Amino acid sequence: MIAALLCAVAGWAQQPPAVPATPVPAFRASANEILVDVVVRDKRGRMVRGLKAADVTVLENGVPQPVTLFRERRGEAGKTTAAIDPAAPVSAAAPPTGSTLRLERQVRLVSLVFERLGPEGRRLSRQAALDFLKNDLGANVYYAVFTIDRGFRVIQPYTANRELLEAAIRKAASGERADYANNSADIERIRTNSAGSVGAAAGVAAGPGSSSVDGGSMSDEQANVMATRMSEYADMVTREDFGRVSIFSLWAVIKELATLPGRKSVLYFSEQLEMPNGLVQQFKSMISAANRANVSVYAIDARGLQAGSDLDRNRSMLGNAAAVSGRYTRGTATVTEDGRDEFRTFDKAMDSIRASSQNAMAELAESTGGFLIANTNDFRKPLAKLSEDFNTYYEIAYRPTDQGYDGRFRQIEVRVGAKDEYQIQARNGYYSLPTMDGQNVFPFEVPLLNALGRAPLPRDIEFRAHVVQYRQQEGQQQALLVFDLPMKGVTFTKDEKGKLARSHISVLSLVKDAQGQVVSKLSRDVPLNQPLDKVEGFMQGRFIVTRPLLLVPGRYTVESALADLEGQRLAARKAVLVVPKRADGLSMSELVLLRRMEPRPETVDANDPTVLASSRVIPTLADTITRAGGTVKTALSAYLVVYPAEGRMPRLVLDLLRDGKVAARMEPTLPALDGEGNIPFVTSMPVDGLAPGLYEFRATVIDGDKGLQRSLMVTIE
Repeated sequence: MIAALLCAVAGWAQQPPAVPATPVPAFRASANEILVDVVVRDKRGRMVRGLKAADVTVLENGVPQPVTLFRERRGEAGKTTAAIDPAAPVSAAAPPTGSTLRLERQVRLVSLVFERLGPEGRRLSRQAALDFLKNDLGANVYYAVFTIDRGFRVIQPYTANRELLEAAIRKAASGERADYANNSADIERIRTNSAGSVGAAAGVAAGPGSSSVDGGSMSDEQANVMATRMSEYADMVTREDFGRVSIFSLWAVIKELATLPGRKSVLYFSEQLEMPNGLVQQFKSMISAANRANVSVYAIDARGLQAGSDLDRNRSMLGNAAAVSGRYTRGTATVTEDGRDEFRTFDKAMDSIRASSQNAMAELAESTGGFLIANTNDFRKPLAKLSEDFNTYYEIAYRPTDQGYDGRFRQIEVRVGAKDEYQIQARNGYYSLPTMDGQNVFPFEVPLLNALGRAPLPRDIEFRAHVVQYRQQEGQQQALLVFDLPMKGVTFTKDEKGKLARSHISVLSLVKDAQGQVVSKLSRDVPLNQPLDKVEGFMQGRFIVTRPLLLVPGRYTVESALADLEGQRLAARKAVLVVPKRADGLSMSELVLLRRMEPRPETVDANDPTVLASSRVIPTLADTITRAGGTVKTALSAYLVVYPAEGRMPRLVLDLLRDGKVAARMEPTLPALDGEGNIPFVTSMPVDGLAPGLYEFRATVIDGDKGLQRSLMVTIE
């Protein structure tokens, strides 16, 4: 939950070192040609054939676009041929006559994705998929089978072998849950089988702009490489948040299909597509990626015919949120110091709006040029229509007249003849997003990327970002990227009528290597609503986001940006990060101030150094400690990890120094080694008796004649 990221204390001692203004290689600034598959039917639902380029108009945000390719695909299942309008322009997307790309053998890729099905859903989905395969599998048509459960799993890479596909469909719809050990073994076998024949894959992966591609010659090796990449991509993101499995698993399929030409479709069998408010941006970006890759999603509600209304869940969730909100209004609920319960109330209310799983599935399908099949136990008729869509359609390409990237949605409209004369089925648009090697780009990130490219960098609001270094092992440095924003600088716009105050912040941090390539990214887009009477207390808190990462020794830059959308303010920072080579033996992490401890989460990243046996450390980049006064005791709390040599127990000395002189000293007893042989340690040093001023907080670890020190600057008020 968003609220879990909000913590309350203050600052960091040192400004990150400035980096001279240089061009930011954050993304490539060239727009690609947009390819749109269009299905045209008359009022009676019959396929319309024989249209010419002059019959069709393509608009982007209402502006007519110059069509660079117009091509009709027509035929029966598995036997699609092409007819090119000789009056239409020809671009790189349409190889000239005489090339080795045989249009009559254009490859067609169908991805069957089964997600978390119950017994009846498995039965209906299995029969529907087998029936469709029986009627649609032909020459040059390749199917793959995937499942989404606790993670993403490749059941069968792309193949035209009917026996393999039928077995994979039965397995995917058998109710067998994902087995991560077997999945890893499957991926390793795919890697092994793909080794040594890279050339075969390169030809097929060349994409629509290559005139040397024979769409009918997809190799097993290429299919395996694609499956491997999908698995690796999905596995990377599912570790971050289990709730994102659905979106990012589908995105993994889309991402790999983007490299290939031909008709590309996803048949998505599911009983429920969760779309919480916090994932709307990712959902929209996934749809945009599908549209840019010319991938159509056909969603199939595997629940079959439903007796109840899909809106019942909406009403239930909204009622629950209203009940919680009422307790706050009446003053009968306890308010936590970081306001997380209020944010959960807001999240629940927003989630209730999108709680209809059919609505989310319909939005996914219709936005990508597909359609939703729902509320039926007989899928034969709608699947026959789907097969028509696959085999009789028009390919249209255009180059947008607006070549800039602004992160906004660009609506695509295809018109044929008079209004309402035809039924037009096509993708509805895309987000004008740049590309970033190895990373997804979301719409809200574009202004932040632009801010990082400005000179001088904007400084409208205060925030801090830093990479905390921990242990180096097997040539990699364990580290934690921390983004820390004091909420007192954020704009809250009051809505007196609604008794709320709203704010909206977007944050982004990029860690780049010496070549300017992004090796890690942290980003969040957080719209917030807060009760008016809680705003003052809330503004005393901090918004803290962390991301664990592994870095090889070398020089990096940390580039971070923040947008306060309510206040129309931007800020950006750049800092140098050096990861040195370290010898084996005694070592220790950097020293960070501690915001608080929270319960250990159920799902953890094995590389996260802040996760302990039963709790999780929330660090802060604060640099000021304000004494409470009176009888309340104030302490400096910090966190570090000691990595002993050969399991020996070293000594730890903690000092507070002012003007180089020791003002306070502690020598705490270190706890026993944890299961990995490390010593994570949380310490608190009383500061009530100290004079106000700037201090150095220093930790010294001693093992025989060897010693290490880490320190940070702290202001005591």
